[in-house]
Amino acid sequence: MKKRAETYLKAKAEHPKRWSGDIRDWTLLEYVTLNPLDTAEIENYLNQQSS
Repeated sequence: MKKRAETYLKAKAEHPKRWSGDIRDWTLLEYVTLNPLDTAEIENYLNQQSS
């Protein structure tokens, strides 16, 4: 991902008219989920665990 970010920065420097804004943020996320829980579901789960 680091090399990809470098490539995009280089392309933007060489052809700035092709870019309307900043390049994409290529940093990797710490974790991802397929079906994230909403706040109410998390609170409900935690309340059940503490009972």
